Amino acid sequence: MESSAIATPPFGTQTSAAAIGSLHEATLELFAAADPSEIAGHLLSVAGRVVPVDGTSLWVPVGDHLQCRGAIGENRDSLTGLQVEAAEVGSTVGDEAGMSVFAAGVSLQGRLTVVLRVTRSATRDSGFTGVERETLRRLADAAGAAMENATRLSTSQRAATERGRDLALITEMSREITATLDLDRVLRSVVNLASRAFEFDRGAIGLYDKGACDIRAVAGADAIDSKDSGIQDLAVRAAWAAGHGEPFYLSDRSDPGSDAERMFVQVFGGDLERDGASSALYLPLKDEEGIVGILLFEAARTDFATDRERELATILANQATVAIRNARLYHQVPLADTLGAIAAKREAFFRLPKQRRFALAAVLLASIAAVTLIRWPLRVPASEPVFRPLWRTDVRPTLAGVIDRVFVHEGMQVDRGAPIAHLRDDELRAQRDAAAASALAAERMAAVAAARNDAAEERLHRVRVGVLRRETELLDEQLRSTMVRSPVRGLVLTPRPEERVGTHAGAGDLLAVVGRTDSLELEFGVDQHDIARVTLGDEVRLRVAALPQRTFVGRVTSVAPIALAADGGVKFPIRAAFANPDGVLRPGMAAYARVLTEPASLLGRLSRAPLRALRLMWWRMWS
Repeated sequence: MESSAIATPPFGTQTSAAAIGSLHEATLELFAAADPSEIAGHLLSVAGRVVPVDGTSLWVPVGDHLQCRGAIGENRDSLTGLQVEAAEVGSTVGDEAGMSVFAAGVSLQGRLTVVLRVTRSATRDSGFTGVERETLRRLADAAGAAMENATRLSTSQRAATERGRDLALITEMSREITATLDLDRVLRSVVNLASRAFEFDRGAIGLYDKGACDIRAVAGADAIDSKDSGIQDLAVRAAWAAGHGEPFYLSDRSDPGSDAERMFVQVFGGDLERDGASSALYLPLKDEEGIVGILLFEAARTDFATDRERELATILANQATVAIRNARLYHQVPLADTLGAIAAKREAFFRLPKQRRFALAAVLLASIAAVTLIRWPLRVPASEPVFRPLWRTDVRPTLAGVIDRVFVHEGMQVDRGAPIAHLRDDELRAQRDAAAASALAAERMAAVAAARNDAAEERLHRVRVGVLRRETELLDEQLRSTMVRSPVRGLVLTPRPEERVGTHAGAGDLLAVVGRTDSLELEFGVDQHDIARVTLGDEVRLRVAALPQRTFVGRVTSVAPIALAADGGVKFPIRAAFANPDGVLRPGMAAYARVLTEPASLLGRLSRAPLRALRLMWWRMWS
C-alpha cells in the first residue's frame, strides 16, 4: 500500500470516553470494507482518530523481520520501506528520539499478518496510558476479525449472487451489532440476527467466566428466566462447549462424528433428547485474550446447518466477540454515559439570569464548604466487645492436697497475703513432729557419746541431727504452704469458691482468680477495612444495656498485628482500658462501642468506600 494515498488523520487530545466512541466508529468502518488490503488502509488512517498520536505506520512480516509498508505523520518518509527485527518494532527507530512508541499485532487465523505502530512525542505526554493501549489493542483485534471475515468471503467458492447476498447479510449484521455499546442489546441483536442466516429451533448466547456460563439472550425472547430448568441445562451445555475452546458441529446426536462430539453426547445426550435437539452448533466467542462467551444453536432435525450457514455463523461469532469486548471496555470508562448530560446542564446554567446564577453559585460553594471543611471524628464500629479485668492474678497452691477450708467468697475484697484456702495438713504435721522428735533424740545421743569421749559416734549423731533439722525446716515450709494466700490485693472473681472444700487440688491447679475491677479492659474486633484508621490512644466510647443513658470513655491500649477469621469476615483484635471507680461496669457485660478515629468531612465519609473499591478495581485491571 502507498502512504501517499492515505490522508493524515486529525490528531488531537481526546477523553477516554471519546476514544471509545471513536473506536466504535472505527470498528464500523473496518467491518464495512470487503478487502483485507482495504481494511489495512482503513486501520492506518483511523488509528489517529481513536487515540491522539503523532504518527502511524503498518509493518508486515518479511522472514524474521518486519518491514514498514505505509506510514503517515512527520516521519513517514523515513519509515516507509524500513526493515527492522520483530523485537524492535515496539522501540524507537531512526530519528525517533524522544518519542513514545506502542505496537499492536493484527492476527489472521492465528498468524501475525500486520503490526499497527503508533508514536507520540514523549515531551508532550508521559507515554501511552493503559486505556489508550487497551483501545489500540481492541482496534487491532477488530481489524483482525474484519480481515478474517473478508478473507472468508473472498476465498469462498460460492456463486457470485450468493456471495453478494451473504456480503449484504454480513454487512447488515455488522451494522446492527456495532450500532450500540449496550452489552445486553448487543447480545440480543447477535442471537436474533442469526435467524436471518439459517433456520434453527433454539438459539442463545451467554457470557463465560471461570468455568460458568450465564445465558443472557435467547432468540425470539424479550427476557429469560435464569431459574428455568431448561435455561439452566442449556447453560451447563454451553459452559462445557466454551471450556472445550473450539467450535464443533453435532450433525446427528445418534451418530457423533468426532471425539469431542462423542464425549458431549455421552455427557448431555439425555438432556438433548429431553429438549428435542438432534443437531447443534456451538461457537465459543474468543480472541487473543481468551473466551468471553459462547453462541449456540440447536435444532430438532439432523444436520440443520450447511457449510455456508456454519461459515456465516462463524463470521457472526467473530463480530459478536469484537462487539462484546468494545461494550465492556466502554463501560469501564468512568462517567462515560454522563459526559453529554454534564455538558447539557452547563449550557442550561449559563442561560439563567445573572443574579440567579450568582445565587446558585453561592449555595453551591456553601454546600461544598459544608461537606469538605466541617470535620468530625470518624466512628469505627467495634464488633463483639467483651469486658475483662484489667489486672487479674491466679491463685494456685504450690503442693498437692485436699482442701479442707475456704476463707473467701465471690466478690470479696482481699488484701495481699490474705488467706484464700487451706489444705489438709495432718500427715505433714505428723511427719514434722516425728522429724523434730528424732532430732532431739539424736542430740541426746550425741551428748552421751561426748560424755564417753567417743568422738566418732558423737560426729555421727551430729550429722544425723543436721539432716533431721533440715527435714524439719522443709516440713515447716510445706506446712506454711498449706495455707494458700492471695498474691495481690483485689476482688475474688471466681464463682462459688467455697464449693472446692473437700476436693483434691494438685500442685499448680487454679483455686481462685483475684483481680481489680476499678479499671477494666474492653476487647473487641475491628474490620480489616477500618484497621488502618485505628491507632494507640484513640478514644473509645461505649454504652451498656444496664445504663443506656450513660456513655463511658476509654483509650485504645493495644492493636493486634495479626487478624483473626470471624463469621463476619477478617477482624483485628483491639484492646482499650476503661476507668471504673464506682464499679458499675462488670466483667462479661455486653457493650456497644465505637472508636473515634481521625476527623473526616462528610465528603470523605461518603467517598471513602467507593474510592476504595475503585482503587482495588483499577489495581486488578492494570497491575
